[in-house]
Amino acid sequence: MHDPNDARQVRGAEQLEKQAQQRVADDLKAVMATEQGRRFVHGLLGLCDIRSDGYVPGGIEAQRHQDYRAGRRSIGIELLGELERHAPEMTELMSVEARFNDIRTELAAWAAEEQTDA
Repeated sequence: MHDPNDARQVRGAEQLEKQAQQRVADDLKAVMATEQGRRFVHGLLGLCDIRSDGYVPGGIEAQRHQDYRAGRRSIGIELLGELERHAPEMTELMSVEARFNDIRTELAAWAAEEQTDA
């Protein structure tokens, strides 16, 4: 049992929390160090739909859907905050790579369409 009045226990708990935070930072840096990891994290953030406002008009079913979307969005915002805190340069690289991949996909679709039309 933790005694908040015991300075030694408080220091020990603070040390454990600091170690846990460092482990999260190290894990995020390791994932973001690879192109595959950045692509995976970008996909997760996309699933979280962090850019939406989350509002869903309607009755009780819409409210449930809105609550569900708000939960997803909340997780994405938390993840993005951790990424920006612990791996800001890799977070920016992830965004650049995602934009580049989107452009490459659009160009490939355009080229395929041009070949079909020809």
